[in-house]
Amino acid sequence: MSTQGMSSAPQPPSPSPQPLTPESSLEQAAQVWLARLQSAGLDPDEQEDDLDDEELRLRDEQRHLARRTIETYQVALSLFVRWANRQGRSCLGDLQIDDLLSYARSLRRRDYDLSQRAQQAHEAGQEVERLSSRTIHTYVRPLLGFLALADSFGALAFRITALQAELRRVLPRLPDPVAPTPPDLRRLATHYDKPKDESDDRTDRLLLIRLRNAALLHLLFSSGARISEALGLNVGDVCRDRHILQQAKVYGKGRREGTLFIRRLAERALRRYLEARGWPVASAALFESLDRRTAGMRLTRTSGWRIVHAAAESLASQVALEGKADEAELLRATSPHSFRHFVGYHLLNEGVALAEVSQILRHRSVEVTRSYYATYRDVQLQEVHDQFSADPLE
Repeated sequence: MSTQGMSSAPQPPSPSPQPLTPESSLEQAAQVWLARLQSAGLDPDEQEDDLDDEELRLRDEQRHLARRTIETYQVALSLFVRWANRQGRSCLGDLQIDDLLSYARSLRRRDYDLSQRAQQAHEAGQEVERLSSRTIHTYVRPLLGFLALADSFGALAFRITALQAELRRVLPRLPDPVAPTPPDLRRLATHYDKPKDESDDRTDRLLLIRLRNAALLHLLFSSGARISEALGLNVGDVCRDRHILQQAKVYGKGRREGTLFIRRLAERALRRYLEARGWPVASAALFESLDRRTAGMRLTRTSGWRIVHAAAESLASQVALEGKADEAELLRATSPHSFRHFVGYHLLNEGVALAEVSQILRHRSVEVTRSYYATYRDVQLQEVHDQFSADPLE
């Protein structure tokens, strides 16, 4: 979501005890809603200033929405408030259903400049790139939660249910989500298992980096974990008394609890890695940065992506030399999430029931799994049809 040149989003204060009214300004109402998002699921009497880093991490896990999600909502709400003020709508009571529909249409037409860069391009007579359907939904959907809060106080001149029905007509239709077909990642999962040359393990730090990278790839391959789930693990989540567990509890999207399954090769990679670290305490991050500047800090999503990408690039070069250009191209597009898709496709190809795959991948429902792997189902049905359909008699 581009926010270049945009004014900063309203920063949420402590939740206001005052109810919202039709006279409440949009800025005030936005702050109240964002404050509720920030505090949802947390102990209201606990002050963040008194907490250490580990306690702050645990507090973040208890929050119903991730910080990144809340930041996205802040941006979306800031854009709408700025647009509404330009239209002369400064209070909740000023808003009408047609205002929300006009806002959604302006996003589709790109009439509303979302950044200074877009405005400069427009003034220069240059064509401004249209927003994708998914981005438009990302801007509009948080507004429903914001307006639902205002509606609960009777501060709107319309009902939120009426707005939802109208917005469905105006918003672009999203394509069904389909998981991309991943390459065969079995070779990639073992990329860091052995040193590629004599310089790989020449120091204890380089050896530890390789073992950490191997453990991460094996865990992603074994469990189909999201990269945020894998990097959010602590040592105690996967280890008890120097014994690697076969299951680890994680909290995925929507703070739903799920289970990562750790298979034998992943277990071995984790054991070698933790042995090299001297079996750290249970509260330590499982995957730590080993760079000199950030040593000891939890590995970031960007660093996790780089570890996967470096291995995929190396293997792609090797596969290309073997004459497998298509597979090399797929490998170069590999990300940490590709392991998740590989697990889903592989289990379904092996005949595992859709409901069981849904639970293993910790999807919200079986329908989510069905929609993501619709391509697989078409291929499977084609094979069944070819195998068992009758042929015409000569």
